[in-house]
Formats: sequence, structure tokens, C-alpha cells
Amino acid sequence: GDGPQNEPLRVVDGKSIDYRVFRNATPLRDPTTEEILGYEAQYVGKAQLVSSETERPAADSKSAAEIVPASIDIVAAKEEIRVGDRMLPEPERELSNFVPRAPDTAQNGQVVSVYGNAVRYAAQNQVVTINRGRLHGIERGHVLALQRESSSLTDTTDQTRPQIRLPGERNGLMMVFRTFDKVSYALVLQIADGVKVGDRFV
Repeated sequence: GDGPQNEPLRVVDGKSIDYRVFRNATPLRDPTTEEILGYEAQYVGKAQLVSSETERPAADSKSAAEIVPASIDIVAAKEEIRVGDRMLPEPERELSNFVPRAPDTAQNGQVVSVYGNAVRYAAQNQVVTINRGRLHGIERGHVLALQRESSSLTDTTDQTRPQIRLPGERNGLMMVFRTFDKVSYALVLQIADGVKVGDRFV
């Protein structure tokens, strides 16, 4: 398509430019409603633009000018960088002080995804995405309690053997560090059992 992403890559004032490299974005869906809350692109590495894209003049009037592609150095790679991966300029670094605190309003939501390739459960110090964001009053620094799923068991003290449902118990804590309109990213601070997609928090 047309647009700034198709402009030639150029080195400005002789300085190499830092880029982040991402794999194509995938939708983040609410575990209950299936609503698409946003898109997440997997970070795969970092690159530096070292020489600009240029055009080599045509050898004769019948030929078109040749494009000489820009050159990049891969300076960090979490995994193999492939043809088709996308580059975005490195944003300015934000240095923020986080003040851990409870949200001002009651919150109730679910874990949408566990960040990282082929990871099903999040442990301590891992990152999860949740289905609440700025539109719900979530801010950076908010601390939320993760809950175990409720479970059912048979009451063996009763002759009729009824099924009783146990309430979900607190499973750990997480702190929000990045917010968007409908989703946020949170760091798991402490956990008893692993966190998985669909787990609830309050």
C-alpha cells in the first residue's frame, strides 16, 4: 500500500537509525466475548540502518533505474529474523516511576494472552495481557489480584452426595506497566500456580 512505510530508508546526517523488528501482528481476543481488543506484533529483534536506499541510473534510455536497497545491521535478535518481518523506528525511551497502588474503581477481568512464544502458563516475572485498559480506568502501577478458577467437588459428608462449587481463591498479584484503550500489559509479581488465558483478576 501507499504511505510513509513505503518511503525509502535513509540515513539522516550520517547517523545510523535504530529500528525494532516485529513479526506480523495477531489479534488479541477477549476470552469470553471474542471481541478483538487490539493487535499484538511479536518483537523479534533490533536493527540499525547503516546505508540509505539509493537509485542507480539506467544504463541506457530504454532501461529503468535500478533500486539499490538500504543496508541494516541486526544488533539484537530474540530469534531468527525472516523475510517479511517489519521494521519500526525505535521510540524514545520513556523512564517512568511506577507507584504500585490499587485501582480507584472495582475491576474485574480476564487474562487475554501470555506474552512469549509457545508459552501456555505465565510464572513470576512474566508478562500477561489483560482485557481492561484506559477506557476501564486502568493505569500504570495498578496492582491486581489474580484468581484461581472456581472448582466443584462432591460433598462426601452429605448422603445425597451433592456437587458443591468452591469459590476462586487468590492465586497471586500482577502490576500493570503499559496501557492501551482496551488492553493492558501486566507483570506477574508473585504467583502460587501458573497463570493461563481466561484466568480472572480483581
